[in-house]
Amino acid sequence: MVRVYYGDHFEHPSTHEHLTTPETVAKFLNLFLSFLLIIGGIGCAAVGIWIASSANEYNYFIESNGLTPTILLIAYGVAIFFFSSVACCATARHSGFLLGVIVVSMFLLICGEVIGITYAYSYEETFKNETTDRATELIKSYSRRDFQENSTDVFDKIQRDLECCGVSDGPSDWTRKSDGSYIAVWWIERGNHENDAPDSCCVKNVTGCGLGTANSTNGTLWQKGCVPALFDWFGDQMVIFVAIVVIVLVLQIINVCGMYLWRRCIVHGF
Repeated sequence: MVRVYYGDHFEHPSTHEHLTTPETVAKFLNLFLSFLLIIGGIGCAAVGIWIASSANEYNYFIESNGLTPTILLIAYGVAIFFFSSVACCATARHSGFLLGVIVVSMFLLICGEVIGITYAYSYEETFKNETTDRATELIKSYSRRDFQENSTDVFDKIQRDLECCGVSDGPSDWTRKSDGSYIAVWWIERGNHENDAPDSCCVKNVTGCGLGTANSTNGTLWQKGCVPALFDWFGDQMVIFVAIVVIVLVLQIINVCGMYLWRRCIVHGF
């Protein structure tokens, strides 16, 4: 097989002369896949930013590391955009060296994606426990206006937005349990709301609708706790997260194989 020395390296003559039909197809297929990945990278970063900004409304409930999967998605999108842009240039310029660097980088990125997806699913139970602990701390000071974090406004907003009530057990979180224990400390002890739920728990939110309804199951109050409701919301976002990553991952694998073959074509010829 003929190879020509170009200054500091050997290359197949077709990298500097007219390409054959198979070489042309291989080149433009790689350019097309790299272009799709550039769009995919932008999409990943955009979705990550959207999920993070939406979750910011509930940041009093969520520990800072609860947004780690969305941060990873944004970083992943930026990395895909960068490497795919470089891959386009390397393919167009017939740079065997640069294509080799991109193939290795993309392979390492693919390994990172698999680890990231595994982490996202393994973090599920930890995230739920941390959110429950955070919500329990906030409900203790509900109706206490001098508290450093205005838990009253936080809980009211979440209960209205997510159509939920309390922490994990629904309306019963706002009153005493059967064993006499309770978590809404300020609400019960200082507010004298022994059997009341906040109006924001009501299906029809009108003033005074929660009075005497904390133990009611007649449809006046939302019955799902806010932690399960928030967890369901994040679960829906996680489906989007995984779907996007898997689609881009498949494109990456195909593109890496294509770039590897194109590099062999450049360096060694078909």
